[in-house]
This record gives sequence, C-alpha cells and structure tokens, in this order.
Amino acid sequence: MELIWSVGRRAQENATKAFKWVFDSEPKVLHCVDETFTHQNFPAASEQTLQLRRQTWASLLYRFQKYGHFSTGNRVQALEGGDACFKEMLEVISLSQTRVWCESYIFDNSRVAEIFFMALREAATRGLDVVLLVDYIGAFALRQDWVQELRRAGAEVVFFNPVLPASLCVGPISFRDHRKIMICDDVGFCGGMNIQEEVGEETFGTSRFYDVHAKLEGPCVADLAEVFRDSLKEAGGHVHRNPIQVPELLEPGVYVQILQSNVRQRRRTLQKVMQKSIDAASESVLLTTAYFFPPTFLKAALLRVPTRGAHLSLLLSGSSDFFPLPGDLLAQSHFLRSFLRDTPEDKVSVHLYEQRHMHAKHMCVDGVFSTIGSFNFDLYSARRNLEVGVAVFDRSFALRMQELHLKRLKESRRTLYSDWTLS
Repeated sequence: MELIWSVGRRAQENATKAFKWVFDSEPKVLHCVDETFTHQNFPAASEQTLQLRRQTWASLLYRFQKYGHFSTGNRVQALEGGDACFKEMLEVISLSQTRVWCESYIFDNSRVAEIFFMALREAATRGLDVVLLVDYIGAFALRQDWVQELRRAGAEVVFFNPVLPASLCVGPISFRDHRKIMICDDVGFCGGMNIQEEVGEETFGTSRFYDVHAKLEGPCVADLAEVFRDSLKEAGGHVHRNPIQVPELLEPGVYVQILQSNVRQRRRTLQKVMQKSIDAASESVLLTTAYFFPPTFLKAALLRVPTRGAHLSLLLSGSSDFFPLPGDLLAQSHFLRSFLRDTPEDKVSVHLYEQRHMHAKHMCVDGVFSTIGSFNFDLYSARRNLEVGVAVFDRSFALRMQELHLKRLKESRRTLYSDWTLS
C-alpha cells in the first residue's frame, strides 16, 4: 500500500511539475488547456476535477513535445466525404500562387484523378512549384501520359520505392509510402483520402469508401510540409525542397502537433502519442479505423481503457475493399474474437459499418484530444509504412470528431463476442 501511495504521489508531483513547466515556458499551451477545461464545457465537473484534468493534459502535452513540432494559432476543419474534400482541395489548388505539393498512396486513372491531374498541370503551367509524390504500388494505375505531361509542364513527379529500375528502389517491396498530404501555399490537407474514385460520391466517384480528411491553416502547415520533405528524402532524395516559411498565427487558434511514423529512421512518434493518449483516457475513447488488427502495444492500450472505468467505442469496417478474397475482414474477425472475449460489454462497444467500406482513420479521447491521418490500427501502418497524423487539442474539434463517429455508428451494426462463438 505504501508503494502504491508513493507511486501515486510521484505521478501527481510529475504532473504538477509539467503543469508548472507549461505555465513558465509555454503560456499559449497553458491557455489552450485552461480554455478547454471550463465549467461551460464540462458543467457537471467539479473545480477539483477540472483542475486535475488540466494538470493531466498539461503533463501529457509536455511529454508529447519530444514527439514532433507543435504550435498554437491554427485552424483545423474536418472534411467528411470525398465530394466535400475534393471540392475544397481543387479550389485551394486553383487559388495557390507559390506551391502545390501533393503526396498520395493511391493516384488512379479515374475521372477524379484526371481532374486532379489537370489541376496540377494547370498550376505548373502558371509557374507554381508542383511536386507529385505517389507510391509506386499504390499508384500503379497512374497513366504514364499524365506523368509525361506534368513533367513537360515543369512539375516534378516522384514514384516512391519502385520495383524497377533497381537504382530507384529504396527498400523491400513491403516498404510503402502510405501518407496523404497536400501543401498549397499556407494551406495543408491531411487524412485518410487517396486520389481515387472510390472515395468520391455523387460528383467525384462511386461512393464505395467512407472517409474523412482535415484542412489545416496556420503554423502547423509548415510542420506538415516537413513530413512531406521527409517523404522526398526517403524516396531517394533525387528531388528535394527547402522548408517553407511558417504561416502567421490565426486567432482564435487551436493547438496542433504533426506526427509521423518512419520505421526505417526509427521515428514512431505517431504510435507513441496514440498509445499515451489512450492510456490517459478517463472517460472515453472513440476510435474509427479501417483494417483493425493492431499491434500488441496498441491492443494492450485499448484493453486498459475499460479497466479505468472509461468507455471504448470502436467503429470498424464491415465491408471489404479486398477482391476476390476479403482478407482485411478475415484478419479483423480473427482479432475481434479474442478482443471481445477479453472486454466487458458495458464498457466496450464494437460496431461494423457495412454500407460502404470504412476507410476513415480518426480518434477522440475524453472529448478534448483528437487525431486524424493515414494511420490504420494494423501491423502495416505500425511496422512498415510511412505514415502521418495530425493531433489536435481542442474541445470544438473533438466534438466534431465525436459527431462524425456517432453519426456513422448509428448506421452500423453492433457485434458482440456471442456473434463469434458457435452455439
């Protein structure tokens, strides 16, 4: 008992120390924490509870600093669905005056891909710095005549880790660039959407996938551009770009940290922040993800959520994007059998979205901290791919992510452990 008390006291002292550090060195971060934990946002919470949460999240944000650049004074907008996202991206491309950097795992040969090709070509013709970075496997369907036209217009087109020629191969065939980034002057985009028709809806595609993206403005765009530059370097460094100028602060703005996974360089900041934020949950974790087969450390973090009395809600895909064998659902089903067996039904809910393939990748913790990006809760994202994520500490954005999660959850089917056992 004395040992438990001592450990608890040290944890509280560390939280207080971190809180003081934020107060002394990062007053804007402290302001974000104070503005979040108010009686207006949490009317049922006591002042003591609010103060404890302030210290907890100040401590977390302090510890997260080593995992990536952070900034305040940002604006983040969630874009639901391919039509809304593609429309916004194309408009921003048309208004750009300096640069358009685009990174996508998939860039197919569909009508929407052609629209983006023409937008990039037109931007290059206007004299903008245009760089298109695509994964060799994911963008295998990208038309070569489009590539040639882009290059003739002055754009750089880079294929990540091609099989041939061998001189451009930068790793094993399993090493893929799964990031989705766009930088248009001082505006950035990041999330789960590829440039493909499955993501689009009535205007831009076939409505096979459901996905969510984020539009970023403010200083965080420079941090997102650094991840794009990292991808160029990992692609072999034949094309490189200098850092962009940090955009001006936007007021009122929100706290944003750009995270990445680059296993080859031993950078796993995205995984670490996800794990630690899940472990900090005292009320709820709402996770929307595709291809759910998490590595051991993320599985363990999720299993710990109900032991603290918090609620865990998983919104997964019940529709496969594999053909002809639904390998993603088979792997997910295998994992869910043991996961549901080991979790209480009153604290853990798992829903399968079957209307379309659930391709969105976002998480919300305790209604204050959110992540969105390219990272799937599976072994490929955790151990092999280049990935990117955006972490946002803001009550309003968290409520928006909760809204998206709960809206699609109502359209989904809950699955229990009894569904996976033989009667």
